[in-house]
Amino acid sequence: MISFLAERIGATLRHFGKSRDGASAIEFAFLLPLMLLLLAGLVDLGQGLTVRRKINQIASTTSEIIAMQGNWSDASTASILAGVRSILDPYDSSELKVLLCVVDIDKKGKETVAWSAVYGTAKIAAGQVSPVEIPDELQEENVQMVVTHVQYRLDTIFSSLFESFTGGGAYEFDQHFFIRPRNGSTISFN
Repeated sequence: MISFLAERIGATLRHFGKSRDGASAIEFAFLLPLMLLLLAGLVDLGQGLTVRRKINQIASTTSEIIAMQGNWSDASTASILAGVRSILDPYDSSELKVLLCVVDIDKKGKETVAWSAVYGTAKIAAGQVSPVEIPDELQEENVQMVVTHVQYRLDTIFSSLFESFTGGGAYEFDQHFFIRPRNGSTISFN
């Protein structure tokens, strides 16, 4: 009886060693976490790229609107900045910072703020140095430049998870845009 039992166990083990039933399920169980991690990363990266495009659009749209007109008021610039904030929808805009400056450039290439308007950050007083250095090839003597500086921090569902792998958590965006006035060489502020 013991030899029969040993023979039966041996046959079962040999059959089990040759059998491929369930191999796909085991491979799938090993690969599923990796596939889910890759899917989460793609979703996270997709959100980051979408927000980056929106931040670029906020910077360029703000500058282009301001450059079209020669005179602005506090109420009109606040309205424009609140409007371009909606470009970021459906993402949270509490981390959005938009600094719009009209910068004077003198004969020596010195860049000073003529006036500024902001969303989510502090204004820069007239006469201070430009917050963003304007490239030399864009500078023109006695012609103002509209400079828009946009900053945003995006925390995604997976950013804390990926922080242990990448060393960084949230996406940090820092974009600026330059344009000259379209009607004349200056833009005034009342």
